Amino acid sequence: MIDYSTGQGEWTHWILEETVFDERNLAKFETIFAQGNGYLGVRACTEESYPGQTRNCFVAGTFNRFDDREVTELPNTPDFIALNLVLNGEPFHLERGTILAYSRRFNLKNGEMIRQVVWESAKKEQYELVFRRFVSMQDRHLIGMRLEITPLSGKTDVAMRSGIDGRMTNSGAQHFHEGDKRIADGVHLQMTAATTESKIDFVFNCTHRFWKDGRLVSPINKPSIERRYLGTEMKVSLQESEKLVFEKTCSIHTSRDIDNTCGDLGRLKEASLSELIRYAELGYEALLTESARVWEEKWAAVPIKVTTDRGFDQLAIRFAQYHLTIMTPSHDSRISVGAKGLTGEGYKGHVFWDTEIFIMPYFLFTDPEAASKLLEYRYCTLDGARLNAKRRGFRGAMYPWESAGTGEEETPEWGPVDVVSGTPTRIWTGLIEQHITSDVAYGVWQYYRTTGDRDFMVRCGYEIIMETANFWASRVEWDQPSGRYYIQDVIGPDEYKEHVNNNAYTNYMANWNLRTAIRCHEELLHADKEAWTKLNERMRIQEASEEWAEKAERIYLPQPRSIDDVIPQDDTYLHKERIDLGKYRNQAHVGLILEDYNMDQISQIQVSKQADLLVLFYLLENQFTKKVKRANWSYYEPLTVHDSSLSLSTHCILACDVEEDELAYRMFEQAARIDLGPNMKSSDQGIHSASIGGIWKSVVFGFGGVRSLDGLLRIDPRLPAAWEALEFPLYWQGDKLKVRIDKKRLQITNGTNRNESLSLHVRGRLHTFKQTLDLELVEGGASVEQAN
Repeated sequence: MIDYSTGQGEWTHWILEETVFDERNLAKFETIFAQGNGYLGVRACTEESYPGQTRNCFVAGTFNRFDDREVTELPNTPDFIALNLVLNGEPFHLERGTILAYSRRFNLKNGEMIRQVVWESAKKEQYELVFRRFVSMQDRHLIGMRLEITPLSGKTDVAMRSGIDGRMTNSGAQHFHEGDKRIADGVHLQMTAATTESKIDFVFNCTHRFWKDGRLVSPINKPSIERRYLGTEMKVSLQESEKLVFEKTCSIHTSRDIDNTCGDLGRLKEASLSELIRYAELGYEALLTESARVWEEKWAAVPIKVTTDRGFDQLAIRFAQYHLTIMTPSHDSRISVGAKGLTGEGYKGHVFWDTEIFIMPYFLFTDPEAASKLLEYRYCTLDGARLNAKRRGFRGAMYPWESAGTGEEETPEWGPVDVVSGTPTRIWTGLIEQHITSDVAYGVWQYYRTTGDRDFMVRCGYEIIMETANFWASRVEWDQPSGRYYIQDVIGPDEYKEHVNNNAYTNYMANWNLRTAIRCHEELLHADKEAWTKLNERMRIQEASEEWAEKAERIYLPQPRSIDDVIPQDDTYLHKERIDLGKYRNQAHVGLILEDYNMDQISQIQVSKQADLLVLFYLLENQFTKKVKRANWSYYEPLTVHDSSLSLSTHCILACDVEEDELAYRMFEQAARIDLGPNMKSSDQGIHSASIGGIWKSVVFGFGGVRSLDGLLRIDPRLPAAWEALEFPLYWQGDKLKVRIDKKRLQITNGTNRNESLSLHVRGRLHTFKQTLDLELVEGGASVEQAN
């Protein structure tokens, strides 16, 4: 069904191929072949329609609320892709007639999808069809389509209906008021619409062109305007073997666009259509070439090379990098990355902790400017986070579990069926999964300590860290008997444990947040008294810092048990019932345990949905000894069923840290196959964005051993047995490094030399260099061969 080895020559490990058409598997390929550029994203639905399709197109940041009883979501925009194609009176459809040849290939290198079909109709007439499509990286508003039709068995009358279909919904919810519609010259189509609640204007344009054997022709056109639809029916006659080429060029603009300089809707309509017509005259190939050039530049900046005979691994890394690129709105800091990117309706386009902990690290070490924009989104939504805290009776800023346009909480109240009661399951994450507040602060601090960007901290970062500390200072509760501050009634990263007290991850990260705010206060006071004064006038940070210190000192932090060094995940986890989890750890599809137990029952079992306490050993690794890390790995990993796509990559990194090399590689393979693998139902609702980021993290943080430890770089490689070498770029403190690791050596080249010298730890030893570092890797350390 999926061929991972189609690419040859320069395309080796760049091509994915769907080799057989199966209507049951449409959603899989709609997701993994999705196209985009960070501004818009289009699922890879076919031009002809099938019952199982989900025809989605999203524009980042254009959130809308269907009604007051629902949360906001990214609206599914009108559809450009659909083509109703009739050949000699027979509708082209792959479930009718006979498929004589089929291939749909997706090129990760240039973002183009090509579908080639030889089809025989019920009349036994044969046709060769080639469908091509791309979303432009050169102009973020642009989509290009091309269709080639060649009759193989005689004269053919071609009828094609194409247009802009505004009847799309989000699972039945219509987010648009209908606007103006017009058709110019029978081929230039324009539709406007406005979101019902957020009042964002959209302008949709498309135009059509035809060639017969290379000659531009004008087909017979029959335009039509209907409710929420406008289109045109075009008719052309072909002789046997005569090739018809059809090109459709499309664009989307909104009143919210950061590059919108038109001022009003009328001027935006005129300017966008004129621009589209100019693009269409350049033609598909020229537009694709420009887009491919931008892709080439992007790939040249982030090359990762694995020397191995397992080509899937190289393909999987590129697949992850491709999707990280198309899901991330690096053009606009008012927008962040949704849990499904721009590839599906899952999670409604909302932003989670996935961004700071799983996605941002890729950009932090490859494109720091894009990373800063992701964090600026959190500053743009800081007032919403403050409002969340106020509504719950707290101070400071409480970041929402699910964030959209304003930073206010957007988590739905009810979810899937409860297998015991038969009613919807109550969703508590939006109320009590609060660790995201410190996760955001952690992302800010990691960015600062990795890049040294003090200007960002003055503009955004210090305020975020201090306001999140204010939240935790108001959130902790004093426990008189213990003389400690507790954090009660929360959900940690393990969402199979609801309403727990003193979740270790939450408590440790809250403590880190408070202590980091103190550092920020002291640093700002001494380095920039003017900026400190402004913040102090607004937030009274001098007074707040005293409270941060008192509460950081006395917050309860669960400690390793004396008998086995295991840290309690929460107050009751270690006392819960243990059951045989083999059925659920070996499951073919995630969530099997939810078919046997409801959430109340699962909360009473020692089972974890995903890494929880273990994440601390990655984020705050210097606070724990290797002995404690291994003890907790040995206890908690067997209790984890990996029902979250975030889990496997985290465990891969930790497996490297505790020297479980074979298991680490196996977990990397499993993580890489969540979306890319042969499971045809794993990605129906869209790509798993955090897991995609986790693939890169597994490679660079796990096998490459890279860490940013509070401003210190560490590289402690552990290559899988199947890999001979690994090469990757790494931005550090303004310099771009090229890292090469093999079984015996670590080589680093500084391509920018902005710093006088760079220092890093390798297997416990500090090394300093300016331009190159060449180390022999030996167990227990590394000997210097060359450093200059």
